[in-house]
Amino acid sequence: MLIDTTHQDIIHDIAFNFDGNRFATASSDQTMRVYNKVNGKWEKSAECKCHDGPIWKIRWADPKFGQLIATCSQDKGVCVWEEKKFLQENPSGQKQIIIQWKQRILILESKEAVADIQFGSKSNGLLLAIAYVDGKLQIHRVYEQNQFIKEGEDIQIMTYGLRAISWNHAPLEREMLVAAGNAEQQKYLSKIKMDHFNENQKFGMKKIYEFDEEKTINDVQWANQNGKSFHLIASASAEGVKIWQIKIIKESQVEKMKVFNINRETKPNYHAYRVSWNILANLLAVSCESKKMDENQAFVTSREVRIYQNQNGSWVAKGIIQEANFIRDSISLQHFTTNGLIS
Repeated sequence: MLIDTTHQDIIHDIAFNFDGNRFATASSDQTMRVYNKVNGKWEKSAECKCHDGPIWKIRWADPKFGQLIATCSQDKGVCVWEEKKFLQENPSGQKQIIIQWKQRILILESKEAVADIQFGSKSNGLLLAIAYVDGKLQIHRVYEQNQFIKEGEDIQIMTYGLRAISWNHAPLEREMLVAAGNAEQQKYLSKIKMDHFNENQKFGMKKIYEFDEEKTINDVQWANQNGKSFHLIASASAEGVKIWQIKIIKESQVEKMKVFNINRETKPNYHAYRVSWNILANLLAVSCESKKMDENQAFVTSREVRIYQNQNGSWVAKGIIQEANFIRDSISLQHFTTNGLIS
């Protein structure tokens, strides 16, 4: 299905909501747009001018907190938008529902570029983690009047080159996240410790595991646990994709169980940019770029999304979506099974 987004520039990111019946896009035209599925077709329902530069990332919050979207941009800003509904009387005297997206208050003290944003686990309240390229992490929590306020001090994850973060959403281990960055600092699995002081909560961070990864990590995503005794974390780098199978022991120790190296048949001319799990954590989408030799002995760049499925403990390629001008982003897996793309 081809969807005309009407964006005036490159789309850098796309995110589905929890139910999969809406998605939002982030573009270099400085707008974010929301689309609803109506009678089997996708229709644009909202458009907001968010930033003064290209928008790199867009995220939905858990529906427990309403319809909230966060964006980050090249302008070093982060915006949080909330969908509001109210009744309004039209000229004929009839009342109709009006939907508007209102910007929530979020004050940033840092002037560094933002690398990634992620909403936290719903079990821990409405939290927003903001990762900066200088290696620092901020946690913002919603308090009175729907205002996001920074929690505690900035947390130094690495000296520089922080690229991506991802929360662990398992309810019993909800204070953990993984951070990915440059080759110098490699990749970390860290835990956010909450210490209670009266009615306030302050965040600190303790590194509990360091991955043995040599290359710069472009993206990382922690899969839903779904009742399993282990966790899966996917990472994308210039050497391809790794899936790390780990086990959390007593909330402070990590046991590395297995490492799956997938999608490396074109090495060394293969580069993975983004990874995206489906909600069941049995499908993984990878956006990648590879160079292959054509019949004229010349290298041809191929941009594509590859879909991998877990079959009897092995990750098997199930489909390739090729696009000549494909943007370096992975697409959501929310509807792959229902649309027949995965058998």
